[in-house]
Amino acid sequence: MTPSKLSETDVRANLHAYLVANATTPVSGSIDPDENLLDSGLLDSLGIAEITEHMETALGIVIEEDEVSAKNYRSLNTLAAFCLSKIGSAASAA
Repeated sequence: MTPSKLSETDVRANLHAYLVANATTPVSGSIDPDENLLDSGLLDSLGIAEITEHMETALGIVIEEDEVSAKNYRSLNTLAAFCLSKIGSAASAA
């Protein structure tokens, strides 16, 4: 599926699956979409770099260095919203 065709559900499911498989602390089952990924230890500095690379590759977006912030990476919901805004911006520019 091309990035511009990804739905919010697709993006959220992709990020959730990635986090469950690659979190720095074990995840049993699901992640609360509003859970603070940084405070809970699910993402650390290396995890942020890795999920950034994953989002760029899997979702076809380009993430600028100044966009890698606690505001965008705080929770599954904020990550999904950030990715969707980048996908929407890329589609508009095309």
